[in-house]
Amino acid sequence: MYYSTIGLLALLVLIIVNWDILRNFKLSEDKPAWNVYRRFLFVVIAYYVTDILWGVLDANKLETALFFDTTVHFVTMAVGISFWAEYTVAYLDDKSVFGKILVIVGRIIAGLIIVFTVTNMFIPVLFKVSEDCVYKALPCRYVLLCLQILMLFSISVYAFLRMSHVKKTDDTMVRYKILAAFGISMATLLLFQLFFPLLPVYSIGYMLGTCMLHSFVAEDEKGLYRKEQEESKKITELKDRFVSLLDNIPGMTFTKYAKTGVYITCNKGYLNYTQIKSQEELVGRTDADIFDSETAAHFVETDRIAMSLSKPYIYYEDVLDVAGNRRQLQTTKLKYTDTAGNLCILGICQDVTDMVRIQHEQAMTQEAYEKAVNNGTMYTSIAQTLARDYNDMYYINTDTEEYIEYGNAEQNRSLSEIRRGWHFFSDCKMEMAEKVYEDDRDGFLLAMNRKNLMKALDRKDTFIMTYRQMESGEPVYVNMKISRMEDEKYIIIGITNVDSEIKETMKKNETLIEALEAAEQATKTQTMFLSGMGHELRTPLNAIIGLCSLSQKKNNLDEETRRYMEKIEGSANNLLGLINNILNISRLESGKIVLHNEEFSLGSMIEQINTLMQTECNKKGLTYKCDVKEHTYGHYIGDEFKIKEALINILSNAVKFTEAPGEVTFTIEKSAEFDNESTIKFIVKDTGIGIEKEYLPRIFDAFSLENSSYRTKYGSSGLGLAITKKIVNVMNGSIEVDSEKGHGAEFSVTITLRNCESKKADYSQEINLEEIYVLIVDDDPIEAEHARMVLEEVGINAEICSSGQEALNRMEVQHAKQTPYNLILMDWNMPGMSGMETAAEINKLYNEESVVVAMTAYSWDDIHEEARKVGVDNYLSKPLFATNIIKNIERIASRCNKSIFKEKKQANLNGRRILLAEDVDINAEIMIDSLEMENIMTDRAGNGKEAVEMFENSTEGIYTAILMDVRMPEMDGLEATEKIRSLNRPDAKRIPIIALTANAFDEDIQRSIQVGMNAHLSKPVEAEQLIKILGELIYAAEMQ
Repeated sequence: MYYSTIGLLALLVLIIVNWDILRNFKLSEDKPAWNVYRRFLFVVIAYYVTDILWGVLDANKLETALFFDTTVHFVTMAVGISFWAEYTVAYLDDKSVFGKILVIVGRIIAGLIIVFTVTNMFIPVLFKVSEDCVYKALPCRYVLLCLQILMLFSISVYAFLRMSHVKKTDDTMVRYKILAAFGISMATLLLFQLFFPLLPVYSIGYMLGTCMLHSFVAEDEKGLYRKEQEESKKITELKDRFVSLLDNIPGMTFTKYAKTGVYITCNKGYLNYTQIKSQEELVGRTDADIFDSETAAHFVETDRIAMSLSKPYIYYEDVLDVAGNRRQLQTTKLKYTDTAGNLCILGICQDVTDMVRIQHEQAMTQEAYEKAVNNGTMYTSIAQTLARDYNDMYYINTDTEEYIEYGNAEQNRSLSEIRRGWHFFSDCKMEMAEKVYEDDRDGFLLAMNRKNLMKALDRKDTFIMTYRQMESGEPVYVNMKISRMEDEKYIIIGITNVDSEIKETMKKNETLIEALEAAEQATKTQTMFLSGMGHELRTPLNAIIGLCSLSQKKNNLDEETRRYMEKIEGSANNLLGLINNILNISRLESGKIVLHNEEFSLGSMIEQINTLMQTECNKKGLTYKCDVKEHTYGHYIGDEFKIKEALINILSNAVKFTEAPGEVTFTIEKSAEFDNESTIKFIVKDTGIGIEKEYLPRIFDAFSLENSSYRTKYGSSGLGLAITKKIVNVMNGSIEVDSEKGHGAEFSVTITLRNCESKKADYSQEINLEEIYVLIVDDDPIEAEHARMVLEEVGINAEICSSGQEALNRMEVQHAKQTPYNLILMDWNMPGMSGMETAAEINKLYNEESVVVAMTAYSWDDIHEEARKVGVDNYLSKPLFATNIIKNIERIASRCNKSIFKEKKQANLNGRRILLAEDVDINAEIMIDSLEMENIMTDRAGNGKEAVEMFENSTEGIYTAILMDVRMPEMDGLEATEKIRSLNRPDAKRIPIIALTANAFDEDIQRSIQVGMNAHLSKPVEAEQLIKILGELIYAAEMQ
């Protein structure tokens, strides 16, 4: 029972230390070291169970059972050894060759232990099973013990070797030291076991080692987890504090972008005013989307004035709300800049409608007015009625410019006549202007211009202005209100001191701005963190993808290994896509995304989307249909890349959540056209699983999923629709969804694009389109005419016929003229002689003369067998697009006419020498291997400084191009490019320099171009793309 007692005590200690794991406490399960340790823990528990059974079986003289318990004991020992090696590499997050070697050594040693264990199983054959059977196998146990000591020394040697490659200030240095000490201390304990075999040193050492591993990984992961939680809590608290501050400010508050007028956020008061249910519905909209045209124009004008001032713009306004009710608002607007550098406007409004109504009711009822007119005391009556509201008042006849000035006597709140005079808009106005604070004087005189004032009163009966005037040598805020009387030739000007109220409002505004800045800073910190982590994660992922790509090009790979490499590459690409999505949504939230509005072809963009989605639908057995409505084709000004990204996100979701034999439909239509702009509506409809009505309000939230099981079942991250929503908002568009659970979903995206005249693009880089001669065969005249227009748009000559027999007649004529058609576009479903029958006849009569391409609105899989029987192996899906037709022409052009090919403008890269600037060894190795496959020589520089020196010291013309990593130590790629371009040698100005970076954002590309780079490639770099760009740029440089 000796071993049982030791094993039981060790097991109890392990349970206590690892209670958080055994009770299924899921902490940082996505960390590799944690997962390896969890598996290792259960192996160790199994090991100690065999120790406990050893003592029990030995005490009861169960020799055979004891022998098999020993075998299980050795097997768990082997598995534990393998996990030691894997844990070491995972704990250090090591992707180097050293890490791979250590894992291999661990598996070899584990394999040797299993071999010895299998050998041990034959001991009953060599020895009679008796009570000393186990002890006769002790030499085998010594061998296994030595193998474990070898593994522990391997871990220590590995740690020491890696320490020499890490800077002393690096955080991982501590981990290397801990692992080195762990390996040495454990190996020492096991050496004691060799010399004292009857002592339980091994069991105690195994327990201590497991506890040490737990402390390494658990404390590290718990600390990181706590830190992440604290940071997340701080950001959430700041955001909640800002939202709470907005909601608690009396009245209405909002923020919006100054340039576009798009709302960013608002409080509940403003939502009530606009009668919009939630912030999500308001965000992304403009005043024109919410209010009538006159009110919206007024708000835009006040925004412009606020942006032109260096201080807050405070004023009163009389506007219509969304329900058509007239409201009087006291509004403060001020400009500020967010962390992304965008100019924004903060607005704070107080609804003073009721107060103004009460004042007017008190000031002048119809009865009081008539009485005042009749008894000749009208002026005095008005003055006394308004004394409670104004400090000074002027009563003016606008026809004669006669005026009466009233002043407010101290303490008694009454107005008394001060003087009467003529020429208010000349003499009196200038006297008033002398009291106005200098910075506000120009605005006051402009507003009090007689023509401007009367024009304003014609639009509204009341005009309100806030400015500063000098009192006791200090500027104070006053409010001037000008109202038209019932007799329209009379107006009243009332002036009130509102200095205390304005300054209190300004103080609240400052508090709000501080909170806004704090929230913006938190967002900026989060964005910087995600950007940095993104780069660190993408660097090893790019290496994995690059190595997999190179490995698959080897001819000596067996099929199983090739399949593994494909799966690794696919998984890495999926992870890279997820990281890019997280960075993308972070940048969208921070406002860093800039639209690149350039001319693009809508038809070409839709075709690219169709090619991708048709392939995805075919893989799942789905039907894909695209319907482009009439008058939608054309060229527009907009950001094609972002539009395409948004649409592909929606279509990919439709495919993802639809099972065979379902259907995905993509419809494009022009819903409106006005003032040289077109509103395009994209509709995606599927027959998939649908969405619960209760979930629809949250469908565009980041990381939000209707059901958590979708993450594993459908591979959904919950980011695609959130990114799409933000992209659409940036483009001032709208996105809507309609769905019912179990009945599919329908998404519609509406954006407005500027029209531009169609330009005849160079659609083909390979052939001369003018020399192609096409016959379109289709019984539907609309479809046939559409195809002809598409072809003529790019310069291809085309004729139309409506039947198979007519097509054969025309081909006979052209054959006789020796000017055959290069291409026959054949509708597959025609009455009479079908497309298949016509194709068979053409193949029989004119085999090599013309090529037939099937046109069909159905899947190619349904007709490909019968089509190939009659010699048709190409097809086009309806509706037709120019670039898709051209791809088919390029593929078969060699069978038609060799003269239609263009001369390729590519340099011969064989034997060229390239300068590569790359600091990461594995990335450099991948790039060098890729170039060597094309017989291109490469010289490598470890950083930007070395690259500049190598180029400067090289013979002119030795390097034909430079591949420049952007992020490098000592000197980055941007600075290195600037220095190379500034060198005083002829080739420094013309040598092609290509940027290599893990980032593919717009500003990164722009920066690389600004410093003189010729092109920009995102890692992982595809070898074909790299060779193509090198050939084009070197050719262009040599032609200079």
